[in-house]
Amino acid sequence: MDRGISAYIDEILSALGDEGVSREEIEKEFKRFIEYGVPPEQAKKSIIRKFGGKKITRKFLKDVKPNEQSINIICKIITKNTKEINVKGKDRIIYYGMLGDETAVLPFTSWRSDFPAEKGDIVEIRNAYSREWQGTIQINIGERTDIKKLDETEMPETYHEVKKCKIKDIYSTFGPVEIKAKILSISEKEIETDGTKKKVFSGILGDETGKAQFTAWHDFDLREGDVVRIKGCYAKFWRGIPQIVFDERSTVEKLKEDMSTGSLSVPLYRLVEMRGGIDIVTEGTVIEIKEKSGYVERCPECNRLIKNGECSVHGKVKGVDDLRLKMIVDDGCAGVSAIANREVTEKLIGMTLSDCKKIVKSGGEEELLDIIKKKCFRG
Repeated sequence: MDRGISAYIDEILSALGDEGVSREEIEKEFKRFIEYGVPPEQAKKSIIRKFGGKKITRKFLKDVKPNEQSINIICKIITKNTKEINVKGKDRIIYYGMLGDETAVLPFTSWRSDFPAEKGDIVEIRNAYSREWQGTIQINIGERTDIKKLDETEMPETYHEVKKCKIKDIYSTFGPVEIKAKILSISEKEIETDGTKKKVFSGILGDETGKAQFTAWHDFDLREGDVVRIKGCYAKFWRGIPQIVFDERSTVEKLKEDMSTGSLSVPLYRLVEMRGGIDIVTEGTVIEIKEKSGYVERCPECNRLIKNGECSVHGKVKGVDDLRLKMIVDDGCAGVSAIANREVTEKLIGMTLSDCKKIVKSGGEEELLDIIKKKCFRG
């Protein structure tokens, strides 16, 4: 090939970058322009305009605004979780978690049928869009969004400004955080990841504002009762339950002090917005007692409800007596379904498990349900 043409092809390919256009395709297009008498420099510009339309303009996470379309970002998958939801009567899995780049960390939700990346991967995401939820911008990934894995060297270290916060603050804080909390319970288990067995530690921690579950992917020699300062941990949520996650990249300092822990007190509508929590205090009015309230029998193996002495998983079993109350609670602004355990149910209806069992055995479940409704709605 003529050295002049070759130089032009090189310049075109350099301008286009990684657009998936072959040298042969560019050469063919360039020669076609030359055959029509187009000057080489003008042919070069025309080809760059034609094939460069797919070239993305990268957006940094700190610059994303609510309700933007066609967002193109390069980022790191900091956390990735799955959740099952029901859409138009059909169950489906969605993915959610956090993304980070050099400038910020934002939550994401993916509605794609697959999510071809894992925690720690560097990815290029094209054609995403943004929404605002509880004052926080969220990246949304749809079926038309493209996700491509990149080499780790293609992005510098992710944004790492650690925010100090309390347990109550993690519902609206994204990115690495620093918390001081007391370990209320801890257990150890062994799991297998990438063919390697690894110890994972989990339990409950809390401060004066509330409680959360935690998962430590590194052995920090934590003990029940320890008061610790954790820097560089992340908050995520599973079925509305807050979880603090940290690993060897986090710093855990044991403090020589004690601290009190408390419950998070919130209005019912706020609890609905939060989508859940641990040891939450709220208020509302019981507006409905639902079926299957009252005396029940549970499987001694899995705690599932059994019917006619049979568990759906373990077959014929000797049931364990229990008492519960299924109800709708409303505060005028929001309503939730709630299930009270035996202890709470006995206090609410003023009857013991033994009392309820006698009524069921002599008169049936419907009779007990009527009695419970009268007691809950008296006055």
